[in-house]
Amino acid sequence: MKKKDGRKIPRDAMEYMRIQSVRLFESGKKADEIAEFFGVTVDAVYKWKRKYKQKGIAGLKSKKAPGAVPKLSKKEQNKLLVLLKQPANTYGFQSPLWDCKRIKQLVKEKFHQDIHYSNIWRLLKRLNLSNQVPEKEALERSKHKVRYWLKEKWPKIKEHRRRWQAMLYFLDETGISLIPVLGKTWAPKGKTPKVKVTGNRGGIVVTAAISPAGRLLFRIEKETIRAEQHIEFLQQVMKNHPRRKIIVIEDNAKPHIAAKVDNFVEANKNKLAIYYLPTYSPDLNPQEDIWKYLKHVKMKAHQVRKVKELRSLVHNKLKGIRQTEGLVSAIFCASGLY
Repeated sequence: MKKKDGRKIPRDAMEYMRIQSVRLFESGKKADEIAEFFGVTVDAVYKWKRKYKQKGIAGLKSKKAPGAVPKLSKKEQNKLLVLLKQPANTYGFQSPLWDCKRIKQLVKEKFHQDIHYSNIWRLLKRLNLSNQVPEKEALERSKHKVRYWLKEKWPKIKEHRRRWQAMLYFLDETGISLIPVLGKTWAPKGKTPKVKVTGNRGGIVVTAAISPAGRLLFRIEKETIRAEQHIEFLQQVMKNHPRRKIIVIEDNAKPHIAAKVDNFVEANKNKLAIYYLPTYSPDLNPQEDIWKYLKHVKMKAHQVRKVKELRSLVHNKLKGIRQTEGLVSAIFCASGLY
């Protein structure tokens, strides 16, 4: 009988053969009989018997090959993690994004190791890193002003709200295009699916305000937002709470800081107060998260073709968001402000 090449036998099958050969030995079978039965050499059978005597059944178990020794030590891997927390242009690259080519170059410069791209990818996976689409942040954003607002302004606003027993709203506007945001879909590899969307140009503007209590007020605008339209929405907010004082937090968009708006607030200073967010800081406004949820979840890959249809769809989706119990409160809480 031709002897089997152990390298071609599956690991679990080899493990079974080793264990069974020892059991057959203990039941009185001879080594040559066992070797003939399994198609292996007599030397292999004796070798298995010796391992069993030394280590028991554990000595016969299959062991995973240790693999190649990593080129970067654990200490060097941790140092690489620290380096990658900085933008790539910190180390002389033209843009801040990291890719395997740049990381390969960084590893060669900092650790004097030449690692193949595929192994760079595996290393990043082991370090619990993933390839992501970064969020945009304005170059003009001032971290100092953001920290000051969170540490100094925001506590004063909350104190003002407590003192007034006021309704608090974060207000913002957004544009919604006829051309939808497309999400992801499952499809065969190498065959990118196509989603039919309108080629028509156009869109609408929506104003909305969100409160910590889970309220969502919105209005689909009929024209470009100017100071007059902004004042009308503030009046709408006030009408919703005829017996309450109102505090509104918004950005520094031109319609918000116009002289007409200042005059309106002054005329209603016993009932209305407005505070402004630091410039280029949309992440401080929970209403931005409502817009993301609307565009990327509720209206993802929408199929409307006309502005009139878009107005109706946006109205229904925002109404659905408002009426879903706990949703608006959850979105506000996720902002981390409360």
